[in-house]
Amino acid sequence: MKKIALFLRDVIEVYIPILSFIFLFLAFILQVFFRYVVNHPLTWTQDVIVIGFCWSVILGACYTMRRKGHVQFTMLYDAYSPKVAAWARMLGNLLIIFTFAIMVIPSFKYAFFLGFQKTPVLRVPYTWIFLPFTYFLLSIIGYTIKPVIEDWKVITGKLEDSLDHRFDPLLGEVN
Repeated sequence: MKKIALFLRDVIEVYIPILSFIFLFLAFILQVFFRYVVNHPLTWTQDVIVIGFCWSVILGACYTMRRKGHVQFTMLYDAYSPKVAAWARMLGNLLIIFTFAIMVIPSFKYAFFLGFQKTPVLRVPYTWIFLPFTYFLLSIIGYTIKPVIEDWKVITGKLEDSLDHRFDPLLGEVN
């Protein structure tokens, strides 16, 4: 069961964004070619580009969060002691969890509310464009829980320091 869940997570966070970006790129090339070379613009390519962009960005951000690849501004955070850094990170992560948790149900309802509207040319219901945002919220909440637990262990003295506080990305080593 766990293998299936991990595979589905990879499908949603890796393969769908890859495919959506490929379709986005190909539609963009076709759009430029038909508009400026053939002098007969295609109308459906705009729908593909918008849908591909939404899916690539939203679902790709989930994978980036999983790999801890988002930009972080840690100049002050790195100067803190392990416990102060753990408190700062934990409070920030709890704020993210709280805010995103509040947004889950409204975003789900909104995605299905928009089901009656469709894209202009391909007639794709807007539900399919906005639904990945709900997955994004749930994914970020899930990926943020582990650092909160790790920081709690640092605060309570069960762990000396969190992994991201000790790692120096410039040196590529643990401080």
